[in-house]
Amino acid sequence: MAKIRWGIISAANIAYNELVPALRRSDRADVRAVASKSLEKAKRFETPIIYEQYEQLLDDPSIEAVYIPLPNSLHAEWAVKALEKGKHVLLEKPAALTEAEMEAVKTAAKDNNAVFMEAFMYQFHCQHKRVKELLGSGLIGECRHVKAHFSWMLEDEEDIRLNCELGGGAMRDVGCYGLHAVTQIAGFKPVQLSMSGKIRNGVDTTSTCVLIDKYNRTAEVSASMELPFINRYEIIGPKGSIIVDSSFRPDVSADGYGKVTVRDENGNVILFERFKDDQYLNQVEHFHDCILEGKKTVYNEEHSLLMARYLEKSYQSLHSKSVLTDV
Repeated sequence: MAKIRWGIISAANIAYNELVPALRRSDRADVRAVASKSLEKAKRFETPIIYEQYEQLLDDPSIEAVYIPLPNSLHAEWAVKALEKGKHVLLEKPAALTEAEMEAVKTAAKDNNAVFMEAFMYQFHCQHKRVKELLGSGLIGECRHVKAHFSWMLEDEEDIRLNCELGGGAMRDVGCYGLHAVTQIAGFKPVQLSMSGKIRNGVDTTSTCVLIDKYNRTAEVSASMELPFINRYEIIGPKGSIIVDSSFRPDVSADGYGKVTVRDENGNVILFERFKDDQYLNQVEHFHDCILEGKKTVYNEEHSLLMARYLEKSYQSLHSKSVLTDV
């Protein structure tokens, strides 16, 4: 069986705890190298090769694909550098801080005939397919309001997610999942948005984004790095609602399951289903399919461009204290 030789740019915890273990659960991945400024962190990965410089990994002709979990402000820069070296790139979310940055990534992927995908791993969990089926069945009627929430307690005051220059902030860190679910799972397409929140040292530690589409339907996305661990979204229609608990990290829920509940217009539960899946493995296997079999990524550069636009507009609204139209 053909194997893709992987390199990891940065020894970030998300790579060590989640993505690299998923690669090692795949029969088609060979994790060959890690590049990190921290030798001790890199040694944890137990790869055949450790590079001290990111460029060294990109110059290694044996590496075919790279995963990039650097700080947000460095995502697009290093994705472009990797793509220009002919590497396939799985890039941690958010792919870019601005739409212009994401345009550069898109161009680099196209010019170098390389596979690129932004790593919104949660979407590869089977519970979201079920949500789309239920929404399409008309069980709750048309979507009229969507709300998503993701929060967790960040206790390390030195964490990069509290650093404005590194692209920190709650909406970029976990709120992007909610924006993704609202726009990509529920299919909500905003034309107007406004974001407000609690700002500390230039970074939103708790924030809420309100969105409106051309039909005057509404959505809200809330994110926090100072509230209990909660991740869920809800799609509301005239005949009821679809609630997805443990929607973004079902793998770390108490029982390891995602939960989909449907309530009727009176709040009665008419359906409850649990789903267990390996979203990280599903993500990397799809990426392998795209490299080895020439399949198209289900989540492509155009989708990532929309996400970059929504995030950029959200922060423009936050800092200008204004409502933005023509999103």
